Amino acid sequence: MHDGSAADNQDFSLIARRNCSLQHSGRWRAFALAALVSGLIALAFASIGAWPILPFAGLELAALYVAFRRISRDAEDYEQVIIRGDRLFVERHTRSGVRRFESNRYWTQVVVRNGAGRRRIALRSHGSEIEFGTFLSDGDRLDLARKLENRLRVQS
Repeated sequence: MHDGSAADNQDFSLIARRNCSLQHSGRWRAFALAALVSGLIALAFASIGAWPILPFAGLELAALYVAFRRISRDAEDYEQVIIRGDRLFVERHTRSGVRRFESNRYWTQVVVRNGAGRRRIALRSHGSEIEFGTFLSDGDRLDLARKLENRLRVQS
């Protein structure tokens, strides 16, 4: 999560991204290493007559490949809140598309809901709302809700 003022006349800007500990190239290097180690072990066992290990090693690598593909597909998702003057702008970029929300900052409410095992926050104005902070922990989400409530009410 990154917040602060930018030089382009923003009063407040916050970007929340998924926590991806490995970059794209690092993920595929890790996959190649896992494939190499798993393949060598499977070949060693197959050479001594335990050939049924080969299909299981293949299934293991296929599952790992699918997991890494999903991580790569979701790695670029982010959410952004910008408060500029009396306007609030929210953008959510996910693999399903881009969702934008714009409203008057003084008319916008921060809504905190307790859901199935986690809290959710949303920004609501004139019957429309957008969820925000889905990439954050519960504690960070509550801190963000307090910070947004304060920033929405501050005169610029």
